[in-house]
Amino acid sequence: MLPDQPVATVDPEVERLARVMVDGLIDRLAAEPAVPATSLLDNLAEQLQQAANLRRLNVRRRTPGSASASSSPATPRRAAPPTASGGHSPTPGPG
Repeated sequence: MLPDQPVATVDPEVERLARVMVDGLIDRLAAEPAVPATSLLDNLAEQLQQAANLRRLNVRRRTPGSASASSSPATPRRAAPPTASGGHSPTPGPG
């Protein structure tokens, strides 16, 4: 059997401040305009369409570790030119 534990008490000032803070957050959220779900879905559809277009153009995000990632977050990748040697790209010769 557990020994009798003292009942936890909360400082009334802390409880009052917590209620004021929560009530303030509720008021702030209530004041924000509601965005209909259809608008959110339209926005998502537009973003997906943009992503598909960028992918079609062969644009990829740079990895965070790349040297110029902060200056240009996305760059188009150039497709390898077709070669007559069975799809292998030519190896550049020495300088």
